[in-house]
Amino acid sequence: MSFLPRITYWIFVSLVFVSVFAPAGLALAENQPVGTSSSATARTQLTCAATKLELGEVAVGQTRDRLITITNSGTARLIVLSAASTGSEFGLNGLDLPLALAAGESFTFGVTFAPRKSGRVDGSISIVSEAPTQALTIQLSGTGSATGQLQVTPAAIDFGDASLGSTGTQSVQLTAIGANVTVSSATISSENFQLEAPSLPFTIPAGYSVPFTVTFVPHDSDSSSAVLSFVSDASNSPNEQVVTLRIVGPVQHKVQLSWKASTSKHILGYNIYRGNRSGGPYQKINGVLDPNTKFTDLTVAAGHKYYYVATAVNWKKIESIHSKQIQVVIP
Repeated sequence: MSFLPRITYWIFVSLVFVSVFAPAGLALAENQPVGTSSSATARTQLTCAATKLELGEVAVGQTRDRLITITNSGTARLIVLSAASTGSEFGLNGLDLPLALAAGESFTFGVTFAPRKSGRVDGSISIVSEAPTQALTIQLSGTGSATGQLQVTPAAIDFGDASLGSTGTQSVQLTAIGANVTVSSATISSENFQLEAPSLPFTIPAGYSVPFTVTFVPHDSDSSSAVLSFVSDASNSPNEQVVTLRIVGPVQHKVQLSWKASTSKHILGYNIYRGNRSGGPYQKINGVLDPNTKFTDLTVAAGHKYYYVATAVNWKKIESIHSKQIQVVIP
């Protein structure tokens, strides 16, 4: 009598086991397609190696470009549908949509940072594709810095008149106004001028000046002008100034002499004498006897002092004494 209850109890437990666990196994078999769909999700995935991009400090009014590479990290073909940036200072370029990416394929496009004011600027790029995951987001940041102006003093450089073979210099001041200015190049467009400047590039702190020297060494006989150009990161770059030079030929000095005619009869002409000291000695400077009462001396030199006398010669070739001496100073 005691054996039968134990048999009945074992049969009851066995039936409960089958009714509880067997349906669970059937339920897993029916939900197997859900597992297959989850695997398909991983087949398309858009990724970017750097999801945060720092574009650094850029002067207001200037731009800076950086490259971004996106990759289809899945195992199936992927279509990129749209892309947009937040913040008016950030722009996209080189990304034509829609864009098809094969499995493992990458694509590189550009982002441009163009700050409109000083200070930090944050933004982002949102890229939407056919991948079931959320849109790919890339964080952007950069800093706008104030831009200076480059002032060139004097505003124009005029060397005036110069003769061939002469030289001259003019000083030029470059001043940074409002913010630091970095000068990257300095050129002058004529071989008649030479520019002496510090080693380039160099930075001028705001409110400070750097001197330049412009030297003229004329090589031809024509009037010359040139453009002096400075390229910098200033808002008014490039900054250009006009340099002018008027070249003249060597000055021809001359002394024009005149005298009253001799009252003696039968005068054939006159001789002109010149000396370097008052009272002589004198040397005759006319080649032949001059019947006129005027003579031009073209053989004088700048910065010298000369003394002149004249004599009269009659038909007997008799020469008179020296006239009264005159002094001439050549500038």
